[in-house]
Amino acid sequence: MKKIAVLRCLKVSASCTGSGCLRAMNEHTGAFERYGEEPLQAVAFFTCNGCGENKLANQEGINKKIERIKKINPDALHLSNCTMPKDENGNRVMCPVIAKLEAEITAAGIEVVRGTH
Repeated sequence: MKKIAVLRCLKVSASCTGSGCLRAMNEHTGAFERYGEEPLQAVAFFTCNGCGENKLANQEGINKKIERIKKINPDALHLSNCTMPKDENGNRVMCPVIAKLEAEITAAGIEVVRGTH
């Protein structure tokens, strides 16, 4: 069984239920197809603390979340599609805050997968 964590963007948390990401994981579709029929277990579904004016206050909170993820030690951390917004040409662009978190998680030996549904 693969242990999976999902990170989503704070900007969508007011309207996003996470159902698209969870459905894709449960049905092994989208970025979760890579696991074939292997059972998947959601061990964390969390939100970036955001960017902008409250960056220093937000940094302490996200650092705590990242440390918890490292302790859980999932087999993979999936970056939800919302962490890679589309530019004016329709190409996905990695959020710089998320890119930093991706590097930290990868450095801890946890696989990071870009995408969910």
